[in-house]
Amino acid sequence: MIALVALGLSAVAVLADASSLVAAEVIPAGGGVTVANAELRDGDGPELYDLYAGREVRRTVYAGQPITFENTRSARLVTRNQVVMIKFISGPLEISTSGRAMGDAALNETVSVLNLQSRQMVQGVVKADGWVLVQ
Repeated sequence: MIALVALGLSAVAVLADASSLVAAEVIPAGGGVTVANAELRDGDGPELYDLYAGREVRRTVYAGQPITFENTRSARLVTRNQVVMIKFISGPLEISTSGRAMGDAALNETVSVLNLQSRQMVQGVVKADGWVLVQ
């Protein structure tokens, strides 16, 4: 059983380190990985694009350089100093206000937000449309 788990983890590691996806053009830091700016090498199929869908590069990747999970991250929905909607939801009660994000965050990541009305710092989780759920 442990050998099967180890085998599965090594297969994921091989996919994550796959260097057969390379930049077809310069992708600036924060730029998304797309079919237009990345190309496959070594005969891998288009399913490799699915692994990187919705990810952005951490640092500039130049044409011909490999794109890996180590040099990409989930796309940021909230950026530092962005004004975001803060929502508190409890059953049928929903309270909304605006706030200023104190950092970058992707979907389902925690971010600190300054409530612009009360000037209180709150923490919440980023949701799909870029709003922040506070509990």
